[in-house]
Order: sequence, then C-alpha cells, then structure tokens
Amino acid sequence: MKSSGELNTLTMQFIHSNLSGAGAWKNNLSIFCLCWMMALLLLGACQSKTDSDSELLKKALAYHDPEGNWTTLKTRLYLSSVDKTGQEKNFEIELDNSTGYFAHISRQDGKEIVKGYADGKEFYLLDGKQEISEEDRKKYELTSESLKWVHSFYPYLYGLPMKLTDEGVKVREAGKVEEIEGNKYKTLEVNFDPSVGSDNWFFYFDSESNAMKAYRFNHGEPTSGEYILLEEEEIVEGIRMPKVRKWYWNKNNEYIVTDTLIKSEPLTSYRI
Repeated sequence: MKSSGELNTLTMQFIHSNLSGAGAWKNNLSIFCLCWMMALLLLGACQSKTDSDSELLKKALAYHDPEGNWTTLKTRLYLSSVDKTGQEKNFEIELDNSTGYFAHISRQDGKEIVKGYADGKEFYLLDGKQEISEEDRKKYELTSESLKWVHSFYPYLYGLPMKLTDEGVKVREAGKVEEIEGNKYKTLEVNFDPSVGSDNWFFYFDSESNAMKAYRFNHGEPTSGEYILLEEEEIVEGIRMPKVRKWYWNKNNEYIVTDTLIKSEPLTSYRI
C-alpha cells in the first residue's frame, strides 16, 4: 500500500487511463486531477471512528440505502467512461461486499481481461486462463499495482454516500445552502484524520429528498480540484446509486469526462 503522500499525487486521468479499460487514454495522463484521497477516505485507513452525527448524512443514507444493504451487496455493474473527445470505454465491476470478492473486467484486442480479489488473494485471468506470460501481464496491466488502483476506486465511488461512515472520515454539516449551476443544495463538509490527508470535500444533497446530487474537492485552494454532477439513479439491490457522473474542473468549469452506470444485475457466481 502506498503512503498517503504518494497516493495524494495520483490523478483522476491516471485512474481512468489504467482502470476503465486496459491502456485507455495513456496519452492524456495530465487531463484529470482527482487526488487519491478518495481511495484512502474509503479504505478506512485510520484508527479513529467517524464523526457521523450529522442528521443530513443520516437522511442521505436513509434515502440511498434505506435497508442497509451496502455491506452485504452482491452485484455486477456495467460501466462506461466517455471523455470529451467522445472516446468510450466499457467495463464491468463485480462486488460481493459480504466476502470482499472483487473483479474488474475489461476487453482489449478481442480478449477478456480480469483482475480481482477472492478469499483475500489476487487473481488474474486473460481469456479465462490463469497462465499469462510476463509480456501479456505488462501489456494488459495484470499487475498488483493496477489491481490495487481499481479496487481502491470503483467499489468506493459507487458506495457513496454510505462510505462516508468509514473510519478516518470527519463529517460536518455546512449550515448553509450552496448553489451549483442554478440548483441549491444542502451541504456536508468532509475532512480527514491527518494521517489520511488534507484535501477538502463537499457533498451536496437535494433539499427535499436528501438525494446526493454532486460533490466537490479541492487541495486547499477553491479553484483547485474538480466537481462532479450526478444525474439519474439506478436501483441496485435496493440501493439508489447515481447513474451518471459528469466531471468538471473547479477553476474554469471545463468538462472532463462522463462515467455512466449502464445497468446492474445480481452476482450469482465468481470468476474464480
């Protein structure tokens, strides 16, 4: 596991280029800038308990996960990422939160590429085979480092706002209504234990339904970082997950990328 300092320097494009489909967008590594704080935030890397006495957070959790299904969720998510040039990458994520099973499935050169965890151990498959040459492991990014990245990002991204109750996360109601693109939202400010990092996060919720509608992060300066607008919802085993995530720069509102949850289905078997 990398230190929090090292992880904070990784960018959103690095994640997308390495995670959403083997080798995608390698020539655009400097486009996206989401610090790896999200991964640390959601990994529960700290010892202290979450300050989660926020009534707004409780209401948001009741809206998104009314039956408390996240911890036992078993699902396959079909996802798509489209950059501002229109280039699209499709891939899948398999989750069994009750056992820790995880798999990331992508396709390249007509081959199916799978990397994941089962029974606490890494596994890799290329067209269903575990015997993979070193050349192919490098070409299709079937490595421990790449696996850690996808595992740190996608399960937790799609676990929001439930993951705001993880250890090391400090939640505070902003006590104000903030406007984003003409819409007014109730706001949560999220900070972290010093061992996790120093970035500032803000989560925005509909004033009536308490649905999560956007989130924003910066590195201390308001114009740094990005904001993400959430549209539509997909019901996944009783959990209301945002369906569309549109990413923008804070500094100039420039569009970056759109992530879409195309569909989901119950997970009935593991890849290995």
